[in-house]
Amino acid sequence: MTAYSEFTAFILDQLTPLAPITVKRMFRAECLFKHGKMFGIISDDTLYLKADDNNRQAFIDENCEKFTYWASRAGVKKQVALGYYQLPEFALDDADELCCWVKLGIGASQKNQMLRPNHQK
Repeated sequence: MTAYSEFTAFILDQLTPLAPITVKRMFRAECLFKHGKMFGIISDDTLYLKADDNNRQAFIDENCEKFTYWASRAGVKKQVALGYYQLPEFALDDADELCCWVKLGIGASQKNQMLRPNHQK
């Protein structure tokens, strides 16, 4: 059994109705996957969910922060924002509410993958 952070273990427990969910360590964070597609990032005890044109406004309406990290290229540090938004804090208090928000992230990750061209060699 893989040891996750206490926060990640809590989130996975709350998301049992949406199982199976896979966790991989990436970007100094724990990333959540459903059907092989990344829909969430857990960093510093905060869950960020994938956003797209269909769900982004819901995150903005709740004043959710974007996931950002610092990257260094050619000796220049730059803050990079990904298309993931912080879960609204109130959703942590209710497993059903949490699952609803996570479904938005899962939907965005699945849709995003379907829109990508299929490159064949």
